[in-house]
Amino acid sequence: MLNKDDWQRFSPLLEQALDMDEPQRRRWLETLGAENPEAAAFIRDYFETQEHAARLGFLEGSVATSEADSSWIGRQVGPYTISALIGQGGMGNVWLALRSDGRFEGRFALKFLRAILSRVGGSGRFLQEGKLLARLTHPNIARLIDAGMTADGDPYLVLDYVDGMPIDQFCDSARLPIEARLNLFLEVLAPVAHAHTNLIVHRDIKPSNVLVTAAGEVKLLDFGIAKLLEGDGHADADAGLTRDAGVSLTPAYASPEQLTGGPITVATDVYSLGILLYQLLTGRHPGGEGPLTAAELMNSTLRAEPQRPSVAFLADSKLTAASAANRSSTQHRLSKQLRGDLDTIVGKALKKDPAQRYASVAALADDITRHLRHQPIVARPDTFAYRSAKFIRRNRVAVALSALAVFGIVGGLVGTLVQAAAARDQRDFAFRQLLRNQEHDEFLDFLLSDASPSGKPLSADELLTRAERIVQKQQAANADRRADLMIWIGNDYSVRDRNVDARRVLEAAYQLTRGLQNAALRGRASCALANIVARDEQVDRGESLYQEGMRELGGEPRFALEHSQCLRAGAEVARARGDGAAGIERARASLDELKASPLRTDVDEMNAELDLASAYSEAGQDLKSLPEFERSEKLLSELGLDETDFAVVLYNNWGLELDQLGRPLEADKAYRHILEISHDAANVDLVSPLVLVNYARVLRELARFDEADKTVERAYATAVQLKNEVVINQSLMERSALYLDMRLPQRAEALLAEVEPRLQASLPAAHYAFASLSDRRARVSLEEHNLDAATRQSDRSIAMIEAAIKSGGEGAFLFPVLLTDRSDINRAANRLDAAAQDAGHAIQLLQATVEPGSYSRKMGLARLALARALDAQHKSAEARTQAQQAADQLEKSLGADHPDSRAARELAGSSARS
Repeated sequence: MLNKDDWQRFSPLLEQALDMDEPQRRRWLETLGAENPEAAAFIRDYFETQEHAARLGFLEGSVATSEADSSWIGRQVGPYTISALIGQGGMGNVWLALRSDGRFEGRFALKFLRAILSRVGGSGRFLQEGKLLARLTHPNIARLIDAGMTADGDPYLVLDYVDGMPIDQFCDSARLPIEARLNLFLEVLAPVAHAHTNLIVHRDIKPSNVLVTAAGEVKLLDFGIAKLLEGDGHADADAGLTRDAGVSLTPAYASPEQLTGGPITVATDVYSLGILLYQLLTGRHPGGEGPLTAAELMNSTLRAEPQRPSVAFLADSKLTAASAANRSSTQHRLSKQLRGDLDTIVGKALKKDPAQRYASVAALADDITRHLRHQPIVARPDTFAYRSAKFIRRNRVAVALSALAVFGIVGGLVGTLVQAAAARDQRDFAFRQLLRNQEHDEFLDFLLSDASPSGKPLSADELLTRAERIVQKQQAANADRRADLMIWIGNDYSVRDRNVDARRVLEAAYQLTRGLQNAALRGRASCALANIVARDEQVDRGESLYQEGMRELGGEPRFALEHSQCLRAGAEVARARGDGAAGIERARASLDELKASPLRTDVDEMNAELDLASAYSEAGQDLKSLPEFERSEKLLSELGLDETDFAVVLYNNWGLELDQLGRPLEADKAYRHILEISHDAANVDLVSPLVLVNYARVLRELARFDEADKTVERAYATAVQLKNEVVINQSLMERSALYLDMRLPQRAEALLAEVEPRLQASLPAAHYAFASLSDRRARVSLEEHNLDAATRQSDRSIAMIEAAIKSGGEGAFLFPVLLTDRSDINRAANRLDAAAQDAGHAIQLLQATVEPGSYSRKMGLARLALARALDAQHKSAEARTQAQQAADQLEKSLGADHPDSRAARELAGSSARS
C-alpha cells in the first residue's frame, strides 16, 4: 500500500513521471530502477493503483450510472406497484412502491439488482444482502420487509420507505449548531456499531445513505455492499462476492484500503464516518471544495493529509460565511469550536493507516460524547495542562456570552457622548479580555497538538519548558503577548514547585512590562512576582511588589479580575510574613472582587475559597477555616476536578488544617488521597516536596517513624534539586522534630543549628517559626537533662509566640503545643504547680477553638500533661479523670495502639489503683 513517507520522498520523481507518455515513462522507469529501485517500485505501484481504480470505475465517476427506465412506473412486482424512482445506489435502482393486493396499505422501497451485476453473478450477492439485512434489527436501520423474484428472474428486496433528507442537507436546512450535529451524528454511529457487532461492514457510508426524517429520526440505508467479516465455509463464493462487491463503492467516501484492494475491516467504516463528520462540521469534503476530479480524489484519499476542520473552514471567506450561518454561528466562533478536540477526533478517524484510526465505532462515539460533556478525550494525551485547558475553554463560552451581554446592555442605555465613550471603552476592554483568553487557548492547542513530536508523550514540566522556548521565539515582536504568556508559564512553574524556573520567568516578565503601556499587564506581572518572591522568603520585596501591583491596577471596576488575583498574591505574601490578620483580609477581599467580575470562572471561585480557608487556618481560626475547605471541596467535585493538581492543592491545605486541629488520622487520609492522584509507576517523585513535608509531619505524629523518615528525606532531596529554599527549611525543621520523637537529641540539635541561620536570613525576627525553633531547643535540653537550659528556651518560645499573636501575626495554632511542652519541662524540674497551670492554659485555648464534642491530639496531649502533673502532686482522682479524658481524645485522633494512647490508659489505671 502507498504510504505517507514514500509520498514525501518520491513525490518529485512522480511529478516527472506524470508528465510523460506511457512509452517514455516505461523507458525512464527502467533507467530509474537501476539507480533507485525503491523509487521505481513506488512509482510503478502508483500507476498500478491508478489502473486498478480505473477498473473499478473510479476515474469515470460512480458506478451507479442511471439504468432507470420510466417504463417501470406502474409495473406490478408481486403484490407491489411501482410508482416512482427514488434512488440509485452501488447495487442498483430503488423505486417507490405501493402495496396493491388489498391486504394492507403502505409505501415501500423496492430495490433491484443492476443488470450488469446480475450477469456476473450478482444475484447471489443480492440474496446475500437480504440475509444481511434480515440480521440487522435496529431502529435506525431501514427494515427489510420482504424479498422475491420478478417473472423475468430479477431479484428484489422490499424495504421500509424512509421519507427523509440526506443528513447533511437536513442539518443545513435546520441550521443546526455544532453540538446538535454531533448529537445527531451519534445516532448514526449507533446502527453502524450494531452492524459491526453482527460482523457486517457497511462499506458505503455517505450522506445519501443516511437519511433524517422530519421528526429528526436517523435511518441508515443500503447495506448492499456490506461484507461479512465471518467466514461461512464457502471460501470461493466469499472471494467472488468480495471481489465483485468491490466494484460498488462511492469514490468520494472510499477508504485508502478500498482503492488499493486492501483488507476491509470496521476501520473502513470509521474512515467513511470521518469524512461524513468532516462534512457535517465544515460543509466541505476533506479533499477540498467543489466537485473534485478523479486525480484530486485519488490524491486526497491516498496521499494528501486533510486540513484540520478548524483551518479548512477558513479557506474560502464566502463559503465560510454561508457554512457558519448554516451552523447558527459566526466564522471565527465556529473555527474556535472546531479547534482542539474536534480537529483531533476527525484527524484520528481519517488516518491513512487503518491501525491508527479508532479501533471501533464505539470508541469514536465515546470520544464525541466526552467532548460534548467537556471531558478529556482519549485521542490525545491526558495531561494536567490539557485537562486545565478543557476546563477553561468550557467556561470561556459562558464568560463570552455574559461579558457581551453586560456590555451590550450598558451600550444600549448610554445616552451622552461621555457615556458612549465609556461604553466603547468597556466593550473594547471586554473584547481584549476575550481575545487574550482565545490566544491562551490557541497557544495551548498548538503546544499540545502541533509542537510535540507525533506519538511522543510529554510531562507537564516538559510542556512548560517547551512553552517557554516557543514563546521567546514566536512572540519576539509582540511584547504584550509575550509578557502575558510568560506570566502564565511562570505561574504554572510555581504551581509545580519549580520556584527557580518560576522566578526566572516572572522576573523577565516583570522587567519586560516596565516599558509597556498596559497597566493591567504591569500590575499582573508585579503581583505574580511578589507571590514567588515571598515563597522564596524574601518577604519584604514581596510586599513591595504587591503594593506596586495594586497601584498599577488602581481602582477601576473593569480590573476586578486582576484585582482579585493580585489580592490572592498579597494574601500569600502576608502569610509568608507571618501576618495572619492581613492574610485573611486580603483573601476575603479577593473573593469579594472576584464575585464582582463578569469574567470569573468556577475555578477562580474555587481557588479564592481555598485561599480564604488557608488564611483562616494559618491564623488559627479553625472554626471559620473548616467550612471554607468544605465549600472548596464541593466546588472541586462539582467541576469534576477530583483527580487534578487543583485537588492536590486543596487536600494538602485541608490536611494541614486537620493536622493543625490535632486530627492526624483524618489528615493521613487526605495525604494518601494526594499520593493516589499523583502516583506514576515511572516517576515516584511526582508528589510536591511541600506535600511530602506535611505528610511526614502527620506520619511522625502517628508514630510511624520509618515512613516519616523516608518521606521527609525524599522531600528534602527533591527540594534541594529544585532549589526550593522554603521546603528545604521546613524539611530541616521536620527532621529535627522527628529525631526528638525518636530520642536522638544530638542529631536534632545539628539540624536546628543548620536551619537557624537560613531562617534568620529570610524571615522577620518576629515570625512564629523562631518560637518553634526555641521550643525544639528546649526539648533537646530536656532530653539531655539540662533543665535550666530547657526552661530558658521554653520561656523564650512562649514569649515569642505571645508577641506574634498580640501583633496580629500567625502562630495561634502553635501556642497550646508550646504550653504543653513547657508543662513537661516544669514537671521534670519539679515545678508541679507551674506544670499544671501550663497544661490547664493549653486546654482552655484549645476548648475555645474547637466545637464541643470534637476530639484532638493536641487536647489529648494537654490533658495527659495535666494528668501527669496532678499525679505527681498525688491528686489521684483528678489525675485519673484527666487521664481518662486524654485517652479518649488520643485514641480517636491517633488510634488505640499509639504510645501516647497507651500511656494515657496506663496512667488512668494506676491513678485508680492509687
